[in-house]
Amino acid sequence: MAIEQQQRQLEEKDPSTTMSEHLETTNPLDPFDTLNTMRDASLKSWQTMRDASLKSWSKMMIDLVSSEAYSQATSQWLDTYLTVSQPFQRMLDTTMTQVLTRLNMPMRSDVTSLAERLTNVEMRLDDLDAKLDDIHRAVQALAASKHAADTSTVASIRPANEARASTAAKSGRTQGKAKGVH
Repeated sequence: MAIEQQQRQLEEKDPSTTMSEHLETTNPLDPFDTLNTMRDASLKSWQTMRDASLKSWSKMMIDLVSSEAYSQATSQWLDTYLTVSQPFQRMLDTTMTQVLTRLNMPMRSDVTSLAERLTNVEMRLDDLDAKLDDIHRAVQALAASKHAADTSTVASIRPANEARASTAAKSGRTQGKAKGVH
């Protein structure tokens, strides 16, 4: 029976892994494979016991943590801890302040103040940059409109100048001919 189970397992497995597993599982002193069967049974029972104990512990811990008594005990413990640790925290803060002052090093408040100032300067620079961009766009628009006005003025002046020049040229020719005739 054990041989038939082993043959079924070998047929189901990948051929590349069956040789190494088959070599490890064969025991010449146990031809009917009773030791492996007993080992597998004990492992399965251990796994079942482990899974059952983990499941029961998990359920118990979830019930404990979600209970009102646990939350009250935790809050009371935290309040006590914070009350007891507050004088030590103040003492540590004053000691650190004194040490940092003697070493001419900045304290947390100094660094925070400096960071706030730098942020303020950065915001002002961004505002100035935006204003300069607006001024630059206005100057470009003014230059473009002035250039358009100049080209339209030049275009309207040019035909008038050409008309005057042509009439002056004609009158100069006629006057020249008239002078030459006299």
